[in-house]
Amino acid sequence: MTLNVKALSPHIGAEIEGLDLSAPMSDEDFAVVRDAFYKHAVIVVRGHSFDDDDHIRFSSRFGELRTLKFDKYLGERRPEIFVVSNIKKDDQYIGAHDAGMFWHSDAPFIPKPHGPSALHALEVPQQDGRALGATHFASAAAAYEALPAGTKKLVDGLQAVQSLARRLELAEAIGITSATLQQSKDQEVQAVHPVVRIHPVTGQKCLYVCDGYTSEILGVPADEGKALLKELTTHVIKPEFCFTHSWRVHDLVMWDNCSSQHKATFDYQLPQRRLMHRTTLVG
Repeated sequence: MTLNVKALSPHIGAEIEGLDLSAPMSDEDFAVVRDAFYKHAVIVVRGHSFDDDDHIRFSSRFGELRTLKFDKYLGERRPEIFVVSNIKKDDQYIGAHDAGMFWHSDAPFIPKPHGPSALHALEVPQQDGRALGATHFASAAAAYEALPAGTKKLVDGLQAVQSLARRLELAEAIGITSATLQQSKDQEVQAVHPVVRIHPVTGQKCLYVCDGYTSEILGVPADEGKALLKELTTHVIKPEFCFTHSWRVHDLVMWDNCSSQHKATFDYQLPQRRLMHRTTLVG
C-alpha cells in the first residue's frame, strides 16, 4: 500500500496511513516518513499491532537511541524502552505514572537535550467506550513565527535556565511528590539553553521555553524576565498552534523535542489502566 501523509492540524501533526511497523521499511518509504516528521513535528501511525523490537527498529532509523543503564521501570524490557504507566505491581508503579503532567519537551534540563521520542500505546484507559489520557501537542516553531517582530528581536540571543527542580515545585504545588525528583532537585539538575533554538535538521527557529521546566530567563531584570517567560509559555500553547491526540491501542506517536512541546491528560485512575513504551533518540 502506498503511504499517505494526512495533516492533522494547520501547524503540527500528521498521520502516516499505510505504514505497518511490524514489517521492515524500504528506504523509499522511510524517506516519506522522515520528510513528514520534520515537516509536521509529530507523526501518528495507527492500525497495526507491533512489538518492542519493531518499535526499536523503526525509531533507530532516525538515529542512535538512548539506553537505560539502570532504571526501576526497566524490568525485563529492552534497555531502549522507557515505561510510562499508572499500573502497580507489589504496590509500586511499573512505569513513570506522572510523566507529561505539565507542558514540556523531553529533558531540556541536561546539556544535550533528547532527540525525538516515540510512544507506543499498549493499554489505553477507557470510560463508557471513550478513550482517556489524550496527549496535547504544540508547535514551538509556528509559535515563534507568529511572534511580533519586536518580540523576536528581544528573545533572539537570550538564554534560559531549564531546571528539573521547576518540575518538582509544580508537582508539589498540586500535592504530588517523587523521591526521584527530590533527589534530582538536591543535585541541582539544570542546564542553560537558548530561548530560541535553531532546529538541527530544518533550520527553523523554535521557542525553547516551557512551563514545566524553564525557571528563568537570563540577561534581563528578574521581574521583566518572569513576565517575558509567562508571555512566551502562554503564547506557545495557544489553540492555533496545537492539536490533541486521542489514543488507540498500538498507536505510535513520534514527536520532535526541539520544534514541539507536549502535555498529557490525567482524566483517568485505576482500575483504568494506561501502559505506554517510549523510545528516545540521543540529542
